[in-house]
Parts: sequence; C-alpha cells; structure tokens
Amino acid sequence: MKKLIITFAVLINFFAVFAQENNEKRAAELYAEKDYVAAAAIYDSLLKHGESADLYYNYANVCYKLDNLGKAILYYEKALKISPLHADAKANLDFVNTKITDKIDELQPFFLTEWFSELGKIFTSNQWAYLSIGLFAVAAVLAMFFLFFSYRRVRKISFFAGIILLVLSIFSFYYAFSQKKYAENNPFAIIISGSVSVKSSPASSGTELFLLHEGTKIKVLSSLGEWSEIELSDEKTGWVLSETMEEI
Repeated sequence: MKKLIITFAVLINFFAVFAQENNEKRAAELYAEKDYVAAAAIYDSLLKHGESADLYYNYANVCYKLDNLGKAILYYEKALKISPLHADAKANLDFVNTKITDKIDELQPFFLTEWFSELGKIFTSNQWAYLSIGLFAVAAVLAMFFLFFSYRRVRKISFFAGIILLVLSIFSFYYAFSQKKYAENNPFAIIISGSVSVKSSPASSGTELFLLHEGTKIKVLSSLGEWSEIELSDEKTGWVLSETMEEI
C-alpha cells in the first residue's frame, strides 16, 4: 500500500511538472504571436502554483508589452530577488526604469558599502551557505594538519591558510544570513497605481506632500490600517494607501 501511494504521488508530480512546462511553452508561443493578454493570464496562473526567476522575468516582459510599467518593474525585481545575477532581468529593469515618470536622485552610499553589497549578490543565500560550510570544512582539515604534522613548513602553511579560509567562511555565512533575511523581510515595494498622493499622515485629510507615479520603488517603513509609511531613495517620507503598491 505504501509503495502504491508513493508511486501515485510520483505520477501526480510528474504530470504536474509536464503540465507546467506545456503551459510555459504555450505562454511563450502566445507572447511570440503578440497575444499578450492570453500570455499574461497563463503566467498569472502559473505563479499561483510556484515561482522562479525565469517565470517572473517572462511575466514582467508581458506586463511591459501591455504598458503596465508598475507590474513589469515589480516582476523584474522579484526575478532579481530570487536570482540577483539574472542579467536579462537586470538589463530590462534598467530599461523600463527609464520609462517611468519619477526620476529620484538616490543618495550614494560609501563605495565600500556598495562594493560589499554587490559582492553579496554573486550567489543566492543557499549558495553562500554551502560555500561557508565547504570553506569551514577545509579550514578544519588544515587545522588537523597544523596539530598533527611535524614538518614546520606544513604547519605554518596550514595555520595561515586555515585562518584565511575560516575568515572567508564567516563572511560567507554572513552573506547567507543577510541574503535570506532580505528575501524573507524585503522592505521594498513598487507603486502600481497610475498616480499616488503621498500624505503627511495616515489619513485622507492629511496634507499632500508630493505625488508618486506607477513604477516608483519605495521602502516600506511601517503600516497603520490601510496606510503604509514609505521612504524614497532620497530619504523623503510620507504615507500612502497600501492598495496603491505591491511588495517585492
């Protein structure tokens, strides 16, 4: 009975994967035929059953063709959240960002901070974790060489190489932790409504500070009822209705 259940589960999974691949192929065909509405419907259905960087990327392309810049930017960002080195998603995101209304001057971080941040995007959180474990294992082996080999040269090389690998392992662990934390608690969102009034307080009667438009990336600081406190890359803050944005 147990074998029958396992076999049945494997068959269901096989047919589910087969159906998904067929749907993705059909969506790609519809995109090539310029039937973007039908392609978007298929991608939207697929995303309800799972996610991947390529799926988000393809959906973003369809959204752009439908002149939905906010959704296009949102899904390019989602693709990069899963796969930070997705070159096509990055290139298309940069291109679509030139089309939006709001051009916000970002405050430039210290160059070392930016460098370390970009370095962390080389791998996913799982890849950094595996690298950290591998480096630690090699460092442990070198520690054994240092403790039990009698040759001074071997002990010396083992000691310094082990220290370097241990430090690299700690850095890798840090990147794995920070990447995972960022993925689970991403504070950023995209404005998906055409035009949004940013208020000084979480109320319709609040003073209008400025307007934001579709596609603008914001940082969500807090929420209160139907309102969210947001911050722009130039550190301007205010409140917007939560329904006008969607989290990355």
